[in-house]
Amino acid sequence: MAKRRQSLAEKAGEFELNLTPMIDAVFLLLIFFMTTTVFVKATQLKIELPDSVHYDQLKSEKKLNLRISSEGQLEINGQLVAMGQLASWLEREKVRSGSSTLIITADADAAHGHIIDAMETATMAGIEKIDIETEEPTN
Repeated sequence: MAKRRQSLAEKAGEFELNLTPMIDAVFLLLIFFMTTTVFVKATQLKIELPDSVHYDQLKSEKKLNLRISSEGQLEINGQLVAMGQLASWLEREKVRSGSSTLIITADADAAHGHIIDAMETATMAGIEKIDIETEEPTN
């Protein structure tokens, strides 16, 4: 009995590619990357500043006063200042007033990052003591 040879065209119609192992590998890689990825929240943390348990009245004479609004605007002794000019203003006011103490009064809704930036800038400007003013808790 003679066997008939199949042509390539006939063989191509019968050939199927098994994709199951490739799909399994892709899902395993997907699960691996999803479980090992560290998700970081890109937004700034909203922190409400606490009330002080020990409320002291601070004397404002011979001290620099820095106020930070909820929008991040800065005010030194009643004058609005940009964050980029804060260091030069602090150095100038330090020489003028003869004080190396800074009192920071920040709005409760002010971003914590603005306060940290102001404190770092004050330290670089030669401010030796930084006080943070709080409110007496109302009970």
